Amino acid sequence: MCPENDPLGDTKLSQRIYDNLAEHQRAEPWHGQSMIELLQTWADRFVAEFNLDIPEVVIGIDPLPCTRYGQFRMGHNGLGLRGEITLNARYLDGKRPLWEILGTLLHELLHGWQQAHGSPSKKNHHNRELREKAAQLGLLIGPTGLTGYAAGGPFKALLGQFGVEAPATESPIPERRPRGHSKQKKWSCGCTVGRFGVATVNLRCETCGKRMELCL
Repeated sequence: MCPENDPLGDTKLSQRIYDNLAEHQRAEPWHGQSMIELLQTWADRFVAEFNLDIPEVVIGIDPLPCTRYGQFRMGHNGLGLRGEITLNARYLDGKRPLWEILGTLLHELLHGWQQAHGSPSKKNHHNRELREKAAQLGLLIGPTGLTGYAAGGPFKALLGQFGVEAPATESPIPERRPRGHSKQKKWSCGCTVGRFGVATVNLRCETCGKRMELCL
Protein backbone atom coordinates (compact mmCIF):
# COMPACT_ATOMS: atom_id res chain seq x y z
CA MET A 1 0.00 0.00 0.00
CA CYS A 2 1.26 3.50 -0.80
CA PRO A 3 1.43 5.87 2.18
CA GLU A 4 -1.66 8.04 2.49
CA ASN A 5 -1.43 11.41 0.71
CA ASP A 6 1.81 10.41 -1.02
CA PRO A 7 1.65 11.83 -4.59
CA LEU A 8 4.83 10.00 -5.60
CA GLY A 9 3.40 6.70 -4.41
CA ASP A 10 0.18 7.33 -6.33
CA THR A 11 2.18 8.09 -9.48
CA LYS A 12 4.19 4.89 -9.20
CA LEU A 13 1.03 2.83 -8.63
CA SER A 14 -0.64 4.41 -11.66
CA GLN A 15 2.40 3.73 -13.84
CA ARG A 16 2.44 0.06 -12.78
CA ILE A 17 -1.16 -0.27 -13.99
CA TYR A 18 -0.19 0.93 -17.48
CA ASP A 19 2.96 -1.21 -17.51
CA ASN A 20 1.04 -4.31 -16.40
CA LEU A 21 -1.62 -3.76 -19.05
CA ALA A 22 1.04 -3.44 -21.77
CA GLU A 23 2.72 -6.62 -20.54
CA HIS A 24 -0.62 -8.45 -20.58
CA GLN A 25 -1.23 -7.38 -24.20
CA ARG A 26 2.15 -8.79 -25.23
CA ALA A 27 1.77 -12.06 -23.31
CA GLU A 28 -1.89 -12.90 -23.98
CA PRO A 29 -2.45 -15.09 -27.08
CA TRP A 30 -4.87 -13.00 -29.14
CA HIS A 31 -5.28 -11.73 -32.72
CA GLY A 32 -3.47 -8.45 -32.07
CA GLN A 33 -0.55 -9.79 -30.05
CA SER A 34 2.24 -9.36 -32.60
CA MET A 35 1.00 -6.00 -33.87
CA ILE A 36 0.60 -4.61 -30.35
CA GLU A 37 4.14 -5.65 -29.49
CA LEU A 38 5.41 -3.83 -32.59
CA LEU A 39 3.37 -0.71 -31.83
CA GLN A 40 4.45 -0.63 -28.19
CA THR A 41 8.10 -0.93 -29.21
CA TRP A 42 7.77 1.99 -31.61
CA ALA A 43 5.72 4.06 -29.17
CA ASP A 44 8.54 3.73 -26.63
CA ARG A 45 11.05 4.81 -29.30
CA PHE A 46 9.02 7.82 -30.36
CA VAL A 47 8.47 8.95 -26.78
CA ALA A 48 12.16 8.58 -25.92
CA GLU A 49 13.72 9.91 -29.13
CA PHE A 50 11.40 12.89 -29.46
CA ASN A 51 11.25 13.72 -25.73
CA LEU A 52 7.46 13.52 -25.66
CA ASP A 53 7.35 12.57 -21.96
CA ILE A 54 3.89 11.02 -22.07
CA PRO A 55 3.10 9.53 -18.65
CA GLU A 56 0.12 7.41 -19.73
CA VAL A 57 -0.25 5.47 -22.96
CA VAL A 58 -2.69 2.68 -23.79
CA ILE A 59 -2.56 1.22 -27.30
CA GLY A 60 -5.42 -0.81 -28.72
CA ILE A 61 -6.49 -2.35 -32.01
CA ASP A 62 -10.16 -2.28 -32.98
CA PRO A 63 -12.36 -1.69 -36.02
CA LEU A 64 -13.09 2.02 -36.41
CA PRO A 65 -15.07 3.87 -39.08
CA CYS A 66 -13.34 3.45 -42.43
CA THR A 67 -12.65 7.20 -42.55
CA ARG A 68 -10.13 6.92 -39.68
CA TYR A 69 -6.71 5.31 -39.52
CA GLY A 70 -6.54 5.85 -35.77
CA GLN A 71 -7.85 7.95 -32.92
CA PHE A 72 -6.87 9.38 -29.54
CA ARG A 73 -9.34 9.66 -26.69
CA MET A 74 -8.96 12.77 -24.58
CA GLY A 75 -9.40 12.33 -20.85
CA HIS A 76 -10.35 8.99 -19.32
CA ASN A 77 -11.88 6.05 -21.15
CA GLY A 78 -14.52 3.72 -19.75
CA LEU A 79 -11.90 1.86 -17.69
CA GLY A 80 -10.54 5.01 -16.07
CA LEU A 81 -7.38 5.00 -18.19
CA ARG A 82 -5.90 8.01 -19.96
CA GLY A 83 -3.89 8.24 -23.16
CA GLU A 84 -5.99 5.69 -25.09
CA ILE A 85 -4.79 5.26 -28.68
CA THR A 86 -6.74 3.01 -31.03
CA LEU A 87 -5.48 1.99 -34.45
CA ASN A 88 -8.07 0.94 -36.98
CA ALA A 89 -7.88 -2.83 -37.51
CA ARG A 90 -9.30 -2.36 -41.01
CA TYR A 91 -5.99 -0.86 -42.15
CA LEU A 92 -3.50 -3.23 -40.50
CA ASP A 93 -2.15 -6.64 -41.57
CA GLY A 94 -0.55 -5.44 -44.79
CA LYS A 95 -3.33 -3.09 -45.88
CA ARG A 96 -1.04 -0.07 -45.38
CA PRO A 97 2.77 0.24 -45.49
CA LEU A 98 4.43 -0.09 -42.11
CA TRP A 99 5.85 3.43 -42.26
CA GLU A 100 2.36 4.89 -42.67
CA ILE A 101 1.02 2.86 -39.74
CA LEU A 102 3.88 4.18 -37.61
CA GLY A 103 3.09 7.69 -38.83
CA THR A 104 -0.46 7.26 -37.56
CA LEU A 105 0.89 6.00 -34.25
CA LEU A 106 3.12 9.07 -33.87
CA HIS A 107 0.22 11.34 -34.84
CA GLU A 108 -1.87 9.89 -32.01
CA LEU A 109 1.04 10.03 -29.57
CA LEU A 110 1.28 13.76 -30.26
CA HIS A 111 -2.26 14.09 -28.93
CA GLY A 112 -1.01 12.41 -25.77
CA TRP A 113 1.90 14.86 -25.63
CA GLN A 114 -0.48 17.79 -25.98
CA GLN A 115 -2.81 16.41 -23.32
CA ALA A 116 0.12 16.15 -20.89
CA HIS A 117 2.08 19.29 -21.75
CA GLY A 118 0.13 21.53 -24.12
CA SER A 119 -3.23 23.15 -24.65
CA PRO A 120 -5.74 20.96 -26.51
CA SER A 121 -8.64 22.80 -28.08
CA LYS A 122 -12.16 21.77 -27.20
CA LYS A 123 -13.47 22.07 -30.75
CA ASN A 124 -10.33 21.50 -32.85
CA HIS A 125 -8.15 18.58 -31.80
CA HIS A 126 -5.63 19.56 -34.49
CA ASN A 127 -4.93 23.14 -33.47
CA ARG A 128 -1.86 25.19 -34.38
CA GLU A 129 0.14 23.99 -31.38
CA LEU A 130 -0.28 20.34 -32.35
CA ARG A 131 0.39 20.97 -36.03
CA GLU A 132 3.56 22.93 -35.31
CA LYS A 133 4.85 20.21 -33.00
CA ALA A 134 4.11 17.61 -35.67
CA ALA A 135 5.89 19.67 -38.36
CA GLN A 136 9.03 19.71 -36.21
CA LEU A 137 9.10 15.92 -36.46
CA GLY A 138 8.25 15.70 -40.17
CA LEU A 139 4.49 15.14 -40.00
CA LEU A 140 2.27 17.48 -42.00
CA ILE A 141 -1.09 17.61 -40.23
CA GLY A 142 -3.97 19.65 -41.59
CA PRO A 143 -6.66 21.36 -39.47
CA THR A 144 -9.00 18.38 -39.88
CA GLY A 145 -6.34 15.82 -38.93
CA LEU A 146 -5.45 14.53 -42.39
CA THR A 147 -1.74 13.74 -42.38
CA GLY A 148 1.05 14.05 -44.92
CA TYR A 149 4.79 13.62 -44.45
CA ALA A 150 7.77 15.84 -45.17
CA ALA A 151 10.51 14.62 -47.47
CA GLY A 152 12.85 14.30 -44.49
CA GLY A 153 12.77 15.08 -40.81
CA PRO A 154 13.24 13.21 -37.51
CA PHE A 155 10.37 10.79 -38.14
CA LYS A 156 11.76 9.35 -41.36
CA ALA A 157 15.32 9.49 -40.01
CA LEU A 158 14.32 7.32 -37.05
CA LEU A 159 12.51 4.87 -39.32
CA GLY A 160 15.66 4.57 -41.42
CA GLN A 161 17.77 3.78 -38.36
CA PHE A 162 15.67 0.66 -37.80
CA GLY A 163 15.36 -0.42 -41.41
CA VAL A 164 11.82 0.78 -42.10
CA GLU A 165 11.63 2.12 -45.66
CA ALA A 166 9.69 5.31 -46.36
CA PRO A 167 9.46 7.51 -49.47
CA ALA A 168 12.26 10.07 -49.77
CA THR A 169 9.83 12.54 -51.34
CA GLU A 170 7.15 14.58 -49.61
CA SER A 171 3.73 12.98 -49.18
CA PRO A 172 1.30 15.92 -49.24
CA ILE A 173 -1.69 16.18 -46.94
CA PRO A 174 -4.52 14.15 -48.53
CA GLU A 175 -7.49 16.06 -49.88
CA ARG A 176 -10.02 13.66 -48.38
CA ARG A 177 -10.33 10.92 -45.80
CA PRO A 178 -10.02 7.23 -46.70
CA ARG A 179 -13.26 5.67 -47.92
CA GLY A 180 -12.59 2.01 -47.26
CA HIS A 181 -13.37 -0.73 -49.75
CA SER A 182 -17.14 -0.98 -50.04
CA LYS A 183 -18.55 -3.64 -52.39
CA GLN A 184 -21.67 -1.57 -52.97
CA LYS A 185 -22.13 0.04 -56.40
CA LYS A 186 -23.96 3.20 -57.29
CA TRP A 187 -27.24 3.04 -59.24
CA SER A 188 -29.34 5.94 -60.44
CA CYS A 189 -32.59 6.69 -62.26
CA GLY A 190 -31.55 10.25 -63.00
CA CYS A 191 -33.23 11.93 -60.06
CA THR A 192 -32.27 9.54 -57.27
CA VAL A 193 -29.05 7.72 -56.37
CA GLY A 194 -28.77 4.49 -54.39
CA ARG A 195 -25.99 2.05 -53.48
CA PHE A 196 -26.54 -1.70 -53.50
CA GLY A 197 -24.30 -4.68 -52.83
CA VAL A 198 -25.95 -7.01 -55.37
CA ALA A 199 -25.03 -7.75 -58.97
CA THR A 200 -28.38 -6.67 -60.46
CA VAL A 201 -31.05 -4.21 -59.35
CA ASN A 202 -34.60 -4.35 -60.69
CA LEU A 203 -36.15 -1.20 -59.27
CA ARG A 204 -38.23 1.60 -60.73
CA CYS A 205 -38.21 5.08 -59.20
CA GLU A 206 -41.64 6.08 -57.90
CA THR A 207 -40.81 9.75 -58.50
CA CYS A 208 -39.77 9.81 -62.16
CA GLY A 209 -40.92 6.32 -63.22
CA LYS A 210 -37.49 5.37 -64.65
CA ARG A 211 -35.57 2.19 -63.81
CA MET A 212 -32.39 2.30 -61.76
CA GLU A 213 -29.30 1.94 -63.95
CA LEU A 214 -25.75 1.12 -62.91
CA CYS A 215 -23.52 4.23 -62.86
CA LEU A 216 -20.35 3.50 -64.82
